[in-house]
Amino acid sequence: MPSGDPQRQWFPEMIEMLRQRWAPELSWDDLALLAARLDAVLQRIRRERNIIPPMMTCSKCGVHGRSRFTSVSVNAMILAAGRFGITSQPVARELSERWQKYRKENNLDLCGKKRDTAFPPMANP
Repeated sequence: MPSGDPQRQWFPEMIEMLRQRWAPELSWDDLALLAARLDAVLQRIRRERNIIPPMMTCSKCGVHGRSRFTSVSVNAMILAAGRFGITSQPVARELSERWQKYRKENNLDLCGKKRDTAFPPMANP
């Protein structure tokens, strides 16, 4: 079995990085950049430790296989700051709500990147 927990999202070195770089006055762009850096660290950890995605079974078709790893979104990072005591829970919740509003108003994805509006999502047939 590979070292590490395949479902683990926050490793100690990531929490320390978040602790060192978190500041209440960070702009939305800075928060998105920090989330991207944390995601890069997470991907490196998974690669170096040979952590593979967990097994799952599709609830619709019953196929059993490897799931996909998730990445560190801006909102996940904000909530982790509250969870790990880097900021207070109420501040994290309030910032999370503001982020969600800002994200929708500016058509951003979960990582804070502009969504491609040239090709709108396909309608279900």
